[in-house]
Amino acid sequence: MTTENIFEALRNWKNLIDSYTIENDTNGTEIWNYLNQGTHFSVSGREIEQWAKNLENEELKRIHAYIGIHEKKLKFFLIDSKSDKDADFSTVIAKDFLFNFPESKIESSCDMVDLPTTITAESAINRNFRWNMFGTAWLRSQKDKDFFQVISIPFSDYTDMRIEGEKTCTSFFGLTDDLEKKDPDFPYHIEIITVESLAVDHISKEAENYSTPRPPFSVDTLSDYQLLKKSSSVFV
Repeated sequence: MTTENIFEALRNWKNLIDSYTIENDTNGTEIWNYLNQGTHFSVSGREIEQWAKNLENEELKRIHAYIGIHEKKLKFFLIDSKSDKDADFSTVIAKDFLFNFPESKIESSCDMVDLPTTITAESAINRNFRWNMFGTAWLRSQKDKDFFQVISIPFSDYTDMRIEGEKTCTSFFGLTDDLEKKDPDFPYHIEIITVESLAVDHISKEAENYSTPRPPFSVDTLSDYQLLKKSSSVFV
């Protein structure tokens, strides 16, 4: 996929959310349909290894997961924070929003260490359940706010998976307490949760989660998100 294809996909998402937050789309049905086209995307050990090389000398190490629409399909565009800030878009990885898991995923297992950003499997399930049950309430709460275009994920969420090569981990949506800006009407924001293994009868004992939707920006700025900045000359 070319850089212009990626720009176009990001603009498609921006135009859609603008029609909801600025214009006259009151129910957000189309947005919700896109956000339910799949359940997850996968990241491989090889991709994590490449990000590690790109971020080796960085203090703040994050993965930016952009949302876009390409050929009527929701896509995630992943780029490490250094490449994004440097506008090196050759490193962007496009991810499909999937329903199905490979057989190897069902057979995998995990024995993870307990780290500060680690949450329990129960918490991961609860947050994903909250997304599935109350996602439309979250959507309504975004009507007069800065609707997210990218989710900033700590790189440690992926390195803590301790996977290598073609093995993969799974990332999916959840709703978590909004620690940056409490909203009395709906005090939760969208997040991306990552687990090493997930199946009908099994989930990793721990999951990684400390992701934050952007905009709004707080400790970081729009200049850290060159893919977002350059995809459109207008930023609302």
